[in-house]
Amino acid sequence: MKNWIKTSLLSTLALLVLLVVSLYVFNINVSIPSSDIEFSPGQAINKILPESLDEKPKNIIVFIADGMGFGHLSLALLTQQSENTTSVWQEFDIKGWHDSRSSYGPLTDSEASATAMATGTSTSFGYIGLDQDGNTLKNVFEVASDQQYVTAIVTDSYIWDGTPAAFVAHTKTEDDAKEILTQIASSELDLLFGELEDLGEDDVPEKEETLKILTKRFQLLDKSLELPKQDSILKPIAAIFDEDEIQDLNSTPNLPQLTEVALEYLSFQKKPFVLLVECEEMDAASHNNDSAVDLMQLLISEIIQNYR
Repeated sequence: MKNWIKTSLLSTLALLVLLVVSLYVFNINVSIPSSDIEFSPGQAINKILPESLDEKPKNIIVFIADGMGFGHLSLALLTQQSENTTSVWQEFDIKGWHDSRSSYGPLTDSEASATAMATGTSTSFGYIGLDQDGNTLKNVFEVASDQQYVTAIVTDSYIWDGTPAAFVAHTKTEDDAKEILTQIASSELDLLFGELEDLGEDDVPEKEETLKILTKRFQLLDKSLELPKQDSILKPIAAIFDEDEIQDLNSTPNLPQLTEVALEYLSFQKKPFVLLVECEEMDAASHNNDSAVDLMQLLISEIIQNYR
């Protein structure tokens, strides 16, 4: 490599490191003007009626599209709607942003950002359900359970992944899969649909041990996803799939199908519920220059049409 090229690359790297350190040391808040962005919070919050703030929501569905940014949203608005029709993304009365930064500043990772979403507190890289000092944070599922809500998770990722784990577990690393599984099995979670991954590697238990841990709380469904007879309130259930078995809309099952079964189960509980639906495939597809916005678009559209 020519010396001037090497010098340029090293200088650029040094400037980037200096910029990141400066942002952290001086706690600089990086933001962009939002007045021209359609999904800017703007004055929408003022439209909320004061009397509604004390109302208890009947049900709550949290959609998390892993890796999704404004580029995905813009693409969805441009491509995923019919002419002269409103996009499903515009069906929501209130729109806003969530700042899921870590305690180090704007940079974050899956675990820290999911913890920010689930607890409202920024934390260190890799931490799940803990603050930067390692103290346990109460997450929204635990708050919901205290309020007699049923809680459920549907993900196309592995079940101890950082995003779903942040709504149930408290640990300093996602790598300790057995500990996360144990915490899931001892939680008040009522439904868990997702995959397994890297079984037997590092701290990930083998499939038999994983299912043994889960059966301490959950009744396991087979691949048909047929629910037990509804002669009484259903016990907690789980449907566990192999790695990459849940992918795009051509998969069997796919994320919309799993969500439909979850909603059917929740409808029998006679209680309000909080459902987390994570689409991890958007992040995976984006690494291959495929937005995968059609998957999340279809999922949200079906939920709005059938359960609004």
